[in-house]
Amino acid sequence: MTTLIKPCKSILLGGIVTFMLTSALNLWTMPEVYAQIPIKNFDLEAHRGGRDARPENTLISFAYALELGVTTLEMDMQLTRDGHIVISHNPIMSPNLTKSPDGKYVKEGQYDIRTMTLAQIKQFDVGTMNPAAGDYFDSHGKTQVSVPGTTIPTLEEVFDLVNSYGNNTIMFNIETKSYPDPIDAAYKNNPDPAVFAKKVYEIIKKYHMENRVALQSFDWRTLKEMHKLDPNITLVALSNEQPSWGPGGCSLKIGDKKPSPWLAGLNINDFKGDYVKAAKAIGADVVSPYYEELSPTLVNEAHALGMKVIPWTVNNLQDMNNLIAMGVDGLITDKPWQLRELLIKRGIKVATPTINPSSPYHTGISLSTTAGEARQLAGGGDAAH
Repeated sequence: MTTLIKPCKSILLGGIVTFMLTSALNLWTMPEVYAQIPIKNFDLEAHRGGRDARPENTLISFAYALELGVTTLEMDMQLTRDGHIVISHNPIMSPNLTKSPDGKYVKEGQYDIRTMTLAQIKQFDVGTMNPAAGDYFDSHGKTQVSVPGTTIPTLEEVFDLVNSYGNNTIMFNIETKSYPDPIDAAYKNNPDPAVFAKKVYEIIKKYHMENRVALQSFDWRTLKEMHKLDPNITLVALSNEQPSWGPGGCSLKIGDKKPSPWLAGLNINDFKGDYVKAAKAIGADVVSPYYEELSPTLVNEAHALGMKVIPWTVNNLQDMNNLIAMGVDGLITDKPWQLRELLIKRGIKVATPTINPSSPYHTGISLSTTAGEARQLAGGGDAAH
């Protein structure tokens, strides 16, 4: 288990390194937890579709995850200038991932998706990770299969893809990438949270996915706005307190006198630093902290309040084992094939693969072996970006 990074201020959440349960623990003896999406099985979530296997946040990666057999497709959303919801982690196109129409990787800060139209965005290729991306390539690109010509999809295209596979059970954990803190570099051009939530909800309703979608966000304002639109949509309160990740690495801001801009008007100190109680107060059904900030106390507290616990982003088998033993309800991972194999070995039920060889997005489930093994970065670097 990696050592806990020193948290921001005096964060009260303990590290999982302080607690080890035997691997023989039966996860299903945990008390039943109630949230909007009913708990049936352990929730195996493919982070960005499984970015260590396929180009992240693309129809290629989501088809891969369907054919592998996961419980949930996890993804990130941006709102375009002309009102479309597109799937991208970064609001500004990344030189690690994106080629411009001239076939060259874009420059840092060159293209902001939020100021572009969908037609403009569709001209860019995100199917081949930049081999010169340094740590990013070392931690995520070595096993990733390149698919040149892949474009950034819309949320509607993701729902269409799943429907074309005939899969009516897979869930969606979709994140509003919203940046309310002026110290965050992405604050400029941040969408209005009410507009963002409304656009997402319109698509959810159009595809009748109300019972299969969880909305997650670090910006809890978008969770509040979605709750106004439909109180039955599952809400996931994301958090992280990692100062080494830069100015935006702390969302709770424990110890600050002023409320954190991320918490929709709540001050974490009014809850004595208790993230779970704050998330409950905002109406969240699921708490989703960075996995190294998780503790048995937090898991038990969340369950007692009727909330699920699904940490992010877990890419090490030992960490996966320890968290499963702790009683989490699911895990978000860049390596869904590894987590699936682990769950099977532990006798935990996994989703049935949905295979569609005729799909234009079908690439099978094999991995690239040409660049060697991926490297886990120190300080949680493989999960930070």
